[in-house]
Amino acid sequence: MKAEGHIEYRIQHLRDRLAREDIAELGVRVETRGPAAHVWGSVTSPDCRAAVLRIAEEELAGVPWHADLTVSCHNPPDHRGAVVIRVAAVGDIHLSPGDEGTLRPAFETLGDCADLLLLAGDLTRHGTPAEAQVVAGEVAGLPVPVVAVLGNHDYQSDQEAAVTRELVRAGVHVLEGNGVLLDVGGARVGVAGTKGFGGGFAGRCASEFGEPEMKSFVRYTRRCADDLGRALGELREAGSTALIALTHFSPVPDTLAGEPLEIYPFLGSYLLAEAMDREGADLAVHGHAHMGTEHGMTAGGVRVRNVAMPVIDRAFAVYHLGRSSSNDERPDEHRK
Repeated sequence: MKAEGHIEYRIQHLRDRLAREDIAELGVRVETRGPAAHVWGSVTSPDCRAAVLRIAEEELAGVPWHADLTVSCHNPPDHRGAVVIRVAAVGDIHLSPGDEGTLRPAFETLGDCADLLLLAGDLTRHGTPAEAQVVAGEVAGLPVPVVAVLGNHDYQSDQEAAVTRELVRAGVHVLEGNGVLLDVGGARVGVAGTKGFGGGFAGRCASEFGEPEMKSFVRYTRRCADDLGRALGELREAGSTALIALTHFSPVPDTLAGEPLEIYPFLGSYLLAEAMDREGADLAVHGHAHMGTEHGMTAGGVRVRNVAMPVIDRAFAVYHLGRSSSNDERPDEHRK
């Protein structure tokens, strides 16, 4: 194996290990810089920094590498001395008339376990205003802010604007190529969102070449990714202490594992991940892949979570940004 290939292989192993480890370091990046690996970013405690360095030393043995990890704590700490932002998320709830009250009891407990709720698209079955009213009834007046993107099902009836209006009336922040800055738990959390689109992943993806229809397909995905990146950058400049990217389509193939390989190009695009890596998102949340896998990571080290309800198998999952112990909390009492 060539030296550069060996380094990339070891770096990918390190990224995978960090994605699996129970250390909640959502701000760590691993990159190749010249002949060496570079581990950098901001961590929330000395213990977490030590854990990252220990794992890097194990996975990069025999490979030149250096680290630039700073310990920072911008927000009020919890009793263990670490910042905690509790992010509840779910997608693909597919509600319609007759489903009233299905999720409301679980959502009403959010004030006890989360600081905000993210809805990762496919909130309705066929994208009608009547279905959107059911969704609105489930989330109106909740004790935490609610942020959503639409999914492909929400576009099915060509009434996505009406669907959006129903959700906005219920107090939901509905994003498409823009972001919202929320003051929660003493922290400023920025959420940038887009539905996203397909196209595939690096090495096996569509390109802007050939027929007008193919070029239009890829350009639409690129526009979604560019808008997402722009929104993330604006939130960072506005003083966000934590950046979350919310999409319906997946930014990585990792969280599609379990889906047929043949449909990967229709489930997401690497362009979304590039935008997240470029702007330094701390967490990425998506839905769409009902048969996929919950955990993944971008090439730049952004943790990705597939929160499609068939995947998480409950009313919502809770992820902790900046927690010094467990990253994911998914209480059984929140099962649908």
